[in-house]
Amino acid sequence: MAQSDHEPPVSDTANIHMQMLGEACRFAVTVPLGPRRPIELLAAAREFTLQATAAAVRKAREQGRAISCKAHCGACCRQLVAISVLEAQALAEVIAALPQDRQRVVRERFASAIIRLERAALLDPRARRGDRALIAAADRGRSTQIKEVSRRYFELGIPCPLLEEESCSIHPDRPLVCREYHVSSPAESCAELYRAAIEKVEPPLHMSDVLARTAARFAGTRARTLPLILALEWMEHRGGSLDRTHDGLTMFKALLDGIDQENQKPFEQRGGTRAGN
Repeated sequence: MAQSDHEPPVSDTANIHMQMLGEACRFAVTVPLGPRRPIELLAAAREFTLQATAAAVRKAREQGRAISCKAHCGACCRQLVAISVLEAQALAEVIAALPQDRQRVVRERFASAIIRLERAALLDPRARRGDRALIAAADRGRSTQIKEVSRRYFELGIPCPLLEEESCSIHPDRPLVCREYHVSSPAESCAELYRAAIEKVEPPLHMSDVLARTAARFAGTRARTLPLILALEWMEHRGGSLDRTHDGLTMFKALLDGIDQENQKPFEQRGGTRAGN
């Protein structure tokens, strides 16, 4: 149905001008208007991610570095991937829209992966669902804890439940941190993470972190990020908080504020939430 002249617009377009790695970038993003769920920020976040990673890839190629990442190379899909609560919601919605037979296979993969984490003592089977987090040594600093948990996770060799023939089966809907991850080292080195040198192509903006902070603020969730492998469990027990609506323009401005805060950090302190970063 065509929108009436008297109905308020549901979105607008913002023309963004940014400096990324010394080049001027101009692009358009969709701004949600009126009462909207926080997940409506995801389209804008994906466009910012696209622009930032494209700038990083162009810069790497200017330096003579070739990008190793390609289809059917899924070594990085066995890393610990932390996603925002909004991306957990998006994944749950994508999976719920799959045909029943396909959906059952994917859900069984999530469940099997969780059992493996419990058996490896990386996840407490007695902890309350929706509040669980991967277990790290309590007597170490947070950075060391993250590295230890990430290494132990990778050593289990658990493939992402959405991996098919070493390629992402939901590539258009993949998390931001997956979009941000590129390397110029040999592809086989990624399968030797923590033992082989990995030459990452760092984007000038880690939108995955910005979205995680903004999402947690509006969703009112205690968790800012969670392991992708726990996305369906978290949504089942905590996902209702993401359905509250907020003013779309206010949320978008908060996203822009988050980008400004990220850009104020020194480049080397801007980190993604995928293992190995």
